[in-house]
Amino acid sequence: MVINRDTKSKKTLLINSFGVPLKIMEEMLDGKARDVPIYISYPLGVMTLAAWCKQELPHHDLQILDLMMELHKAVKRDRIHGTTIEEFISMKLDAVGCAPDFIGLSLNFSNGHSITLKVAEMCKARWPETKIIVGGMHATTFSSHIIVNDSIDFLIRGPGDLSFPQLLTCLENGDDISSVPGIVTGLHNIMNMGQVLYDLDRIPRYPYELLDMDYLMAHESTAPIKKEGARIATIFMSRGCPYPCTYCSASKVHGKKIYFNSIAYMMREIEYLINEYGVNQINIVDDLFGSNKEYFFDFFKEVKRKELKFDLSVPAGLAVSVFNEEMIDTLVDHGLEAVTIPLESGSKYVQQKIIKKRVDIEKALRLLDFTRSRGVFTGVNIVIGSPGETRELMDETFEFLRTAPVDWITFFIAYPYPGTTMTDVLIEKGEISEEKLIEVWDSSTQGFRERPFDTEEISGKELFELVYDYNIKLNFFHNYNIEHGHYDTIVPKLDKIVNNHPWHIVAVACIAKCYHELGMDDLAQEYVNRIPKLVATESLSKQMFETYRQNIEGMIESFAVLPSWSSH
Repeated sequence: MVINRDTKSKKTLLINSFGVPLKIMEEMLDGKARDVPIYISYPLGVMTLAAWCKQELPHHDLQILDLMMELHKAVKRDRIHGTTIEEFISMKLDAVGCAPDFIGLSLNFSNGHSITLKVAEMCKARWPETKIIVGGMHATTFSSHIIVNDSIDFLIRGPGDLSFPQLLTCLENGDDISSVPGIVTGLHNIMNMGQVLYDLDRIPRYPYELLDMDYLMAHESTAPIKKEGARIATIFMSRGCPYPCTYCSASKVHGKKIYFNSIAYMMREIEYLINEYGVNQINIVDDLFGSNKEYFFDFFKEVKRKELKFDLSVPAGLAVSVFNEEMIDTLVDHGLEAVTIPLESGSKYVQQKIIKKRVDIEKALRLLDFTRSRGVFTGVNIVIGSPGETRELMDETFEFLRTAPVDWITFFIAYPYPGTTMTDVLIEKGEISEEKLIEVWDSSTQGFRERPFDTEEISGKELFELVYDYNIKLNFFHNYNIEHGHYDTIVPKLDKIVNNHPWHIVAVACIAKCYHELGMDDLAQEYVNRIPKLVATESLSKQMFETYRQNIEGMIESFAVLPSWSSH
């Protein structure tokens, strides 16, 4: 679709900001950071605002600048090293053209706090007359620290569906904005909250034409599995989450009540994506997918009746409290091939008293076993290091996972985010301050890095070392599939790790073991032969070898000719 900008009287720029910590991005630009994943997905926040603006403000020239996508492109094409953060942002703002009247800046992730404020400051320096409005999850839960920034004119707390176009209309007409729900202009009205939109069918269709859809469909990276030729789209069917998990603040924006789009609305959206863009994989990203079982089964009955063909993915995973075997069967029948169970802890005490997710551990084991029996690659998420979680409780989770029927475990170190009980506890105990939070977010990442603060239970350094060791032992040396002879199941995962992280000699040893057991001894020996070369040339390989030499040798010594590495 070609937009005739000459006929538009106002210009609105919607920016999906970075979800990358400031220090991590600095390291990436310097070429120092290795193996830092850059994830991109559909910027649903700014897409929703664009949809409302297109409907309510048709005289506006709308543009979306997706900085996460631009970063992904630059990293993928190796066009980023030697560039400063300011230079990178400036290049992307240059492409905007003439000055916008309004900028809507999405700030969802706490890790992006400082770098997003830098984006705002650079926009205000470039276009001093432009009104900058920030919103999103992090903006809502950390608003008092954001609205005081001189570059931010307005902040919207809570849902922006109705408030954003209303605010722009008031500003255009010179009207009083005090009646617009959720608008924050300073600390005096910091408690204002946006109006919840319970009728989700009112949301207009997203203006996908404002995005680089071909790139986004090909590189969307939150799905646990992606086939060659996948064209991925992301949808949500509901908002809200009733659970009191201490590490999460999802309910702070959309509330604890769960409310849904109509099934007819969802069918129209999916049909449009398939017919207009050739989408063949759908990510469903609801906070609590499947919470209404009648809706769940009716949705898939309608998909079947309409003969809509697409593979299915649920990046946020299947809640143990919600799903059962019949529901999993339905997902498998509609193309589910890989999924995560967000378990978070294998300790009953941690579940009940610390993180308060209150997962039924026995049911989780049953669902893990059943999902794997249906041929679905099944992982779990685990969070380690919550305040109050002792070393003994952490080891309870390790022992639980040691025998759990799970294909892969994704470990996360517990980080404090605004609006969560976890953060309140850490501040009350004096183990962190609100000012320190920003420093923590600036250096944190989903990868394995040291948490930059200590608790009474464990230091940041000890926690990092423990979680990394859990990962190596449970995902590699004691991998469930390797120990139970399901070598062909785990080889694709190991192969992906070796391709993405060639220095990972533990993965190299494990894939060699699998190829030997599959009767491919020559290939197994080729992988074994890589190990001494990597140890000699790669510092990360050498460090891993020094720590896990005995385990590596134990993995391969029964079938391989061990290289001579005594000199390394």
